[in-house]
Amino acid sequence: MKPSEWLLAAFVAAIWGLNFSFIKLGVAHIDPLLLAALRFALAAFPLLLWIARPAIAWRWLIAYGLAFGVGTWGGVSWALRAGLAPGLAAWLLQSSAFLTPLLAWLWLGEALSRRQRQGALVAGLGFVVVLLSSAGPGSTALGLALMLLAAASLSLANVIVRRSGARAMLALMVWSSLFAAPALLALAVATQGLAPLQALPAQLLSQPVALLSLAFQVYPSTLFGYWVWNTLIARHGAGTVAPVALLVPVFALAFSALIFGTRPGPGQSLGMALIGVGLVLAATRWRWPGTAGRLAGAPPQP
Repeated sequence: MKPSEWLLAAFVAAIWGLNFSFIKLGVAHIDPLLLAALRFALAAFPLLLWIARPAIAWRWLIAYGLAFGVGTWGGVSWALRAGLAPGLAAWLLQSSAFLTPLLAWLWLGEALSRRQRQGALVAGLGFVVVLLSSAGPGSTALGLALMLLAAASLSLANVIVRRSGARAMLALMVWSSLFAAPALLALAVATQGLAPLQALPAQLLSQPVALLSLAFQVYPSTLFGYWVWNTLIARHGAGTVAPVALLVPVFALAFSALIFGTRPGPGQSLGMALIGVGLVLAATRWRWPGTAGRLAGAPPQP
């Protein structure tokens, strides 16, 4: 990827890191699964009235909507309700950065360069360090299992983007949300009954922070973020782009410190440093404006 594309991907990672703080603010007032259902309902309507359906088979739209909407964010919401700490949830979700290249290799035959493998090894070590440093009362067994399921679903969604051949990424996000929202709503009703639906109007009217949380999840995080992200995946491959997602929990901890006053411990700081080194190693090509140099040992882009 070009330096500008790496920076754009990092900006999206910052948005997603901040999104965990907004989710935490939102689920304090609205049922998590219902909040996720509203997120994807608003991502679909009213935009699908003006945005044409992407030129891919319906099965890919349905598969992406279920994998991304229900599997990923339904799993995240359920894990948070099961007692998992939001900061740890952000880190666990990023195991998709290692699962995505593996799935892309198995399904699509996308090979990883030597530098990408080296970078993944170093970043993976940092990821393990962070997890070990984050063990505590927020790591329930059910929450951990749900977050790993969410990470696997996110990896599947990344590869579906590549496999479908989609090019209109905003349209993909909007139309796939049409299938995510009702599935999440059904899951919310199945697990909590009708009580969250009955309480929703009063919650939205009396809690402006809930509306702010919902708006941030829908527009900067879902529509803009995944439009950019999926465009980069379609252009450069899932294995190249996915490791940048490891920056999401770094930003998540930083914003959590600013908003909630939490601070990472020494182990988390060491893990984040290793992740940063791994991401630099995994960058297959860096060409700055006005220079012809490339990172030593990096293979040329196809």
